[in-house]
Amino acid sequence: MKSLIEAGNSMLIDVRNPAEYEVGHIPGAINLPLSDLERHLDAVPHDQDVVVYCSTGYRAAMAVMALQLQGFDRVKGFPPGFVGWEAAEQAVIPSANNWP
Repeated sequence: MKSLIEAGNSMLIDVRNPAEYEVGHIPGAINLPLSDLERHLDAVPHDQDVVVYCSTGYRAAMAVMALQLQGFDRVKGFPPGFVGWEAAEQAVIPSANNWP
């Protein structure tokens, strides 16, 4: 995951709710809550890799499946989720919501 972020050629989507995102998120991630994902498909690129994460992996798995059903074939989940990212002591950014 860290190498994907550093390469800068993939989109990172946090599908947690805005309050969770505001507390902290992985650098470079945009917030598209799972409940709103279908309304914002135009913000998800078809021509680059997309990595989706949530807290522990459940919502991310649902988002990956939903995106694949909509024709996004370059999408994958980050199963450790935000909890795993923090446990690995990786950088976290607290911020205001940065929806596209």
